[in-house]
Amino acid sequence: MSKIDEVKKILNDLEGKVSDVIGSAVIRTNGLIIASALPSESNERMIAAMSAALLGTSKRSAEALFSGAFKSLNLELDKGNMFLIGAGRVILVAITKKEPNIGLVTLEMEDSSKKIGEIFQVED
Repeated sequence: MSKIDEVKKILNDLEGKVSDVIGSAVIRTNGLIIASALPSESNERMIAAMSAALLGTSKRSAEALFSGAFKSLNLELDKGNMFLIGAGRVILVAITKKEPNIGLVTLEMEDSSKKIGEIFQVED
């Protein structure tokens, strides 16, 4: 099984475990999509580009405000939420319904991000 197939399976599993998640993707920090399980009506390229921009701002904020490292971001919108979590060298993004179970989404995304991070870890 290829890395992309492994990631797609993880994305599908995430959506299967959390009914509030309506789409997910793994993107590079430069905004390019690696794998997507986003709804067909989604503008995947826009979501990927905005996710990368949000990540960059969040990283800079974490460093400047707390001398820390970015872990995750929950962007609450009027029609749903967008979650970003670092997964090593890539970003896991999930789009949810309005008023999701934030605890469950976060818990399952943390588990998924660890698996994805292992897939894309740098080999010495």
